[in-house]
Amino acid sequence: MYDLKSVKLPRLSGVPLKLLRFLLENPHTRRLLAPGLLTSAGVTAYRQQIDSSAPLAEPDMQNSWSAARVAEPHPVNMATRAVVSPWASINDLHNAFRAGTMTPLAVAEAAIARRNHPDYQLLNAFIAADDTALLRDATAATARYAAGQPLGLLDGIPVSIKDEFSVANYRTGGGTSFLGATPATADATPVARLRAAGALIIGKGQMHEIGLGVVGTSRAHGPARNPYQTNHTAGGSSGGGASATASGLALIALGADGGGSIRIPAAFCGMVGLKATYGRISSHGSAGVVWSMSHPGPIAPYPTEIASAYVCMAGSDPADPATHNQPLPVAPNLGRRDLRGMTIGYMPAWFEHADTEIVSHCRSMLHYYRSAGAELREITVPGLEAARVAHTIIITSEMLNGLGSQLTQNGHRLTDETRLSLALSREFTATDIAHAQRTRASFTATLRQLFTTVDMIATPTAGLVAPIIDAATIHQGMSDLSSTFEIMRFAFAANLSGLPSISIPAGYTKAGLPVGFQLMARPWKEALLIEAAQVAEQWRVSIQPKIYLG
Repeated sequence: MYDLKSVKLPRLSGVPLKLLRFLLENPHTRRLLAPGLLTSAGVTAYRQQIDSSAPLAEPDMQNSWSAARVAEPHPVNMATRAVVSPWASINDLHNAFRAGTMTPLAVAEAAIARRNHPDYQLLNAFIAADDTALLRDATAATARYAAGQPLGLLDGIPVSIKDEFSVANYRTGGGTSFLGATPATADATPVARLRAAGALIIGKGQMHEIGLGVVGTSRAHGPARNPYQTNHTAGGSSGGGASATASGLALIALGADGGGSIRIPAAFCGMVGLKATYGRISSHGSAGVVWSMSHPGPIAPYPTEIASAYVCMAGSDPADPATHNQPLPVAPNLGRRDLRGMTIGYMPAWFEHADTEIVSHCRSMLHYYRSAGAELREITVPGLEAARVAHTIIITSEMLNGLGSQLTQNGHRLTDETRLSLALSREFTATDIAHAQRTRASFTATLRQLFTTVDMIATPTAGLVAPIIDAATIHQGMSDLSSTFEIMRFAFAANLSGLPSISIPAGYTKAGLPVGFQLMARPWKEALLIEAAQVAEQWRVSIQPKIYLG
């Protein structure tokens, strides 16, 4: 029943990459080359399949989802570890503000001063800043604390905003040099909600250009680097936010996830990353290049920060129809210490289709959750290969459409890597897109049935740890779709279906690179995922990264 394949496509950079990109951008030569590449990517075989499901143009989070399971609790004999906390927490900073030993203004001034630090510049976590607005907001937050009237736990907390979201007086560049040619006049809805809660916007976080990748490639800004080993990527597409939170430059990062773009960089940098249910957090004010796959959500060192950011940003937004019919968000119970009554499903063949060190650490996480009271149940997830191809077809087709005339006018300002992927996606037909939407419907139905028997589904977050950054490919990128699909092997299912998913730190490889463990739940169950991450904190042992500027 396990049919998810490893894709075999050429790894190209330099002149060979430029040549293939040139040939694929030409419609005549593309028709000659594309069939072989599409066959290697699994698209040709996918086209032979028949799916009679009614197409879904976007995830359906409303119909036919079962109520939460009711299971009998049982005794718990937990295997816990001494908790190590190398990062400052939101509670630490909030308490310091209340005690007067630290002020939001001092936090803002320190953030500005750090920009001259060589390690700050090396990480490349931020691509833009607005010191005037930062100092204005920090001064206001400091006054509120002095008056004993803070707005809440987020008041004065430094946050990073992915370049995909509009922030007043910043360009919304989507990781490019040409999108958002003029500064935004208003904040995107999730940004506005964070700002209204008193959060301090430290700056715009670096991202993989247009979000089309998981390693942080950007011709305009270069890659964000991993604080654990700076010759490795922080990931993508929300790599800047993961780098910023892991290195202590921010306590929370707002990201967006169309194919693992929150969870993968969180895993690469040892952070927690939550992709909320489709429509749970408004996308109004984002760059809008992808609409049916992209899910906003936070990246942070601890579940406490994830919970605070999630509760702040979640909820209906009149400007985003996808958010209108959601149930009220539930605040996570951060006092939860076990998972009694919960059932975690996993498919062994899928779970183990990753680097051996990743599998070992994630298997240990499964065993820990069993010791914390969860029942483990082997499951079968059919149709994964079709779902992977369908995800690729939909997300790249939406990107082509979303870029529109900008691609014609400014496509030359993207890397050869991005241009090659977009050129190949031009071979996807209307029939392919309709087929992919039928697959979305049938795959969602499969998951809907599975969630009548389990509460969460577990996998690793990524099939590989953070790759090395090749200095020779920074400006034009590297086309390595085989590794990209390995990294994304566990991420696409939640994007295609719209289900919430979280990446939780699971340990470190012998080389010192972080490993992520992923849980997925039924719609609107973000609180359960955050609670599961909080339970894991009793077992987690964290290592401070080599670059920590907090």
